[in-house]
Amino acid sequence: MVFLYFEYNYAVTAFYGILDFQGRLLPNSFSTLIGFMDISNFLLHRGVFLLLGISFLYFSVLLVKKLPGSAGRQRYLAVPAMLFLAFSLYLGFIYIEKHQSRLENRITCREAFLKYTETPKARVITHDITYHPRGNTFSATSRMQVQNQKKKKMDQLLLFLNPGLKINKIESNGQNLPFHRDHLAVVIECSLAPNEYIKLDITYEGYIDEDIYQINIPDEIFFSLEDNPFSKENYGKHPAFVSSKFTFLRPEVLWYPTAVPSIALQASAEMNFTSYTLHVKKTNELTVLSQGVPTTEGEYVTFNNLQNLTGLTLCIGEYEKRALTVDSLTVELYTYPGNDCYMKYFDEWDLLKEDNPNREKDLKKMFYLCKDEIEQDKPNPYPFKYFKLIEVPSSSYFLRSTLFNDGMQPEIAFFHERLCRIETHNPADYPDNNFYDRSVQEYLLTVNIPFLWNNYMRIKHIFTDYNSCITSDTYQGIELIFKQMINPDIYTKSDAITSPKLLNHIAEKGLKGIIAEEYSREQNIAIRSKVSHLLGYLTTITTWDSLSQLMQEFNTRTYFQEVNFDSFIEKFEQRFGQDIKAYMDEWYTTHEVPLLSIKDASRKTTEDTQIIEFNVGNFSKTDGIVSIVATSYPEKSVIRNLQSYLIKAGECKRIVVHEDIKYKVQLTTNFSGHFPENIYFEVNQSPLSGPIPKEGITLLDRNQFYPPGEIIVDNEDDNFSLIDSANNRKRLTDIIKKEDNQKYINYLLNLKTNAWSLPILQELHGKYIRSAFVKKAGTGQFKAEWRANLPEAGKYEIFVYRPHLVGFEGGKTASDHPGMKNYYTVYTPKGKEEIILDIPDKEDIWIGCTSTLPEEEAWVSLGTFTLPAGESRVVLDDRGVPPITDRLFGEFDQMIVADAVKWVKKKY
Repeated sequence: MVFLYFEYNYAVTAFYGILDFQGRLLPNSFSTLIGFMDISNFLLHRGVFLLLGISFLYFSVLLVKKLPGSAGRQRYLAVPAMLFLAFSLYLGFIYIEKHQSRLENRITCREAFLKYTETPKARVITHDITYHPRGNTFSATSRMQVQNQKKKKMDQLLLFLNPGLKINKIESNGQNLPFHRDHLAVVIECSLAPNEYIKLDITYEGYIDEDIYQINIPDEIFFSLEDNPFSKENYGKHPAFVSSKFTFLRPEVLWYPTAVPSIALQASAEMNFTSYTLHVKKTNELTVLSQGVPTTEGEYVTFNNLQNLTGLTLCIGEYEKRALTVDSLTVELYTYPGNDCYMKYFDEWDLLKEDNPNREKDLKKMFYLCKDEIEQDKPNPYPFKYFKLIEVPSSSYFLRSTLFNDGMQPEIAFFHERLCRIETHNPADYPDNNFYDRSVQEYLLTVNIPFLWNNYMRIKHIFTDYNSCITSDTYQGIELIFKQMINPDIYTKSDAITSPKLLNHIAEKGLKGIIAEEYSREQNIAIRSKVSHLLGYLTTITTWDSLSQLMQEFNTRTYFQEVNFDSFIEKFEQRFGQDIKAYMDEWYTTHEVPLLSIKDASRKTTEDTQIIEFNVGNFSKTDGIVSIVATSYPEKSVIRNLQSYLIKAGECKRIVVHEDIKYKVQLTTNFSGHFPENIYFEVNQSPLSGPIPKEGITLLDRNQFYPPGEIIVDNEDDNFSLIDSANNRKRLTDIIKKEDNQKYINYLLNLKTNAWSLPILQELHGKYIRSAFVKKAGTGQFKAEWRANLPEAGKYEIFVYRPHLVGFEGGKTASDHPGMKNYYTVYTPKGKEEIILDIPDKEDIWIGCTSTLPEEEAWVSLGTFTLPAGESRVVLDDRGVPPITDRLFGEFDQMIVADAVKWVKKKY
């Protein structure tokens, strides 16, 4: 049992899965397009255990005890036992070596790619490709016109091509050009002056090396055996297919020479719009698919593109076609025979029957209902004339993220066969009821299909990723920056937000330095935060609607071409009368971080308006920006309004904002030292009592922001310490720097009784970082201590900050369920005084989730004490109460929270 537990949980992925004796992580599906997947690896892996099992059988015979007087053991059985064992180990060695060589190949190719990241890249203006299938290989000829569009001379011409393809020759005007290969890089020995053109003829042949696909994907992800941890089947991972029966090639596998490789996960990625023409030699009766308009010329199928494209895709297979043209858009669906089960309802639909007199009118209506639902809240209308939905094998590997999705190509959207990766049930078996007075076909077109394409297939990328390119000699990575500007991230996962550690890294490097680094998740988070700050600044100059309109117009005018970002700066000045060039330069290069503090944030409602009030102080040497973001709710998370306010260094302000009641509202500090950067206001009604406060900004002095007579010690301050069971004191700075296992988290997960966790949550108190130490209730061995230096003797009322926190992961916990208790000790001249805080029954607190309490409710009094000048101490220990059962949510353990303590001088 111990072996099985260890093997199932830990050893199964070791050595590329060779110890997975059950084979449960091997690709085990049969594809209707290509047959059994990864058959060679499967047989090699299973052969190891087959031969090992036979070897063990022979050994077991040798080890069986014989009856007295019976013939001796057959010693010769040791020979086949050893042979089978040796063959098994040999196959295992081949299996591991095969994967290890792939890993080494991928690492070598990545190093080659990174070597040329700073090399200036030319642009391919026209590209005529002739493709000849040859079973599991192919040959091709590329006729290219290449231009140096940089301002400096290029001493060498750099192209990229899959290393599995051998280049036979490179010619220009009939003359051979010398070149050398550096894995995926092709370095041609010819120079190009600025704006100079050169014509190249390149012939090449071979196979596709799949290991260079998206070379920046971490190797542990690319080679991971667990393709989808939530699926019962492992479909495998293949970025490309080349065979006599099926071919699938995308720009990301570099199947033709290109000057700008289609490699995602790099903030400084460039794009190249090219006029492509593709000629494919026909094979049997297979269907040839690519971008553009197909025509048949003899034994070739030719595709002529309608627009300049960033890349070219090729599919060859036994496809069946369905097509529909409405106005100027043609939609085509390509599936393998028998795989279009989800079309059953449409085949039976009366609306599509030829005898329907209103067929064209009804069809157009339903077409636009579906199209409008998919296009809703996209940054621009669908930019192409064709929309081709093409079925590909279930083992096809796509990189899908919020920033990239190569499952979407210009004009083409790929989906796995029979929708196997996104549908949990047979899509042909929808129940024919409960569709809110809609037919099942209307439900599919207006609800199900848009939902699948928007949420699982991330179709938004076909609207944004291939229709424009912004360039700049000053702002490297401006293409990615502008895409985030025009389609900003509103909500982020808890592991995708700025952390204090990342903020320090940005302050050290600046955005310019961050973009120059290799791609990482942290790099993406940093860019998102800086873009939020930039949008905040621009909306201090103009309204969100006006800014959004300008960005949309600029984006539309740049369709299918490269445009310099300087023209956007010029357009902004022409429309709004302000030159933002100097600010952009500072924003891009600065290492300064504004330190914003938010206090007394509240939301009140009237019948049609919500009033947001908050105080903000900037206690740094650089200007900061706060924004109120209004988003549609609950159907779409799209910005409807963005109001921003400049907070200059040293300023404190009281801000009152009125917003439409129908929107969900959040307060964001953009790029700053305030954590978390977003404060979300709950959508429940909070009726305003009294007159409606006037919308506007009021300057505050520091005494209005921090009332005199109050001393607050937060868990982030030096005067706060944790005391362990051995009575050792540790400050937060000591813990963060010296203990690798102690770091900020953004959730309440798996709280322990013998260790503190350090979450950052908006419900907590903090000048800049809203954090607290939390843990499950214990026996009093773990303590937290706050020390204040009182300026004068007198009576002080002491308050503790008690938030409303609820955790459901790893066991339910709550900080203030009625019946719970907190144990504080206040040290006075008379000795120490224990204060037990009982948590009263509160009808207006919803125990089902964490929520932000009003300041006056979160600060709970311990009482009034006569204290001398000098040090005053308050200690919280981790005692609580046994688990409490809630009538709605079941049993809760008590959560102990060590956040902030406040001393308030009483006036006589």
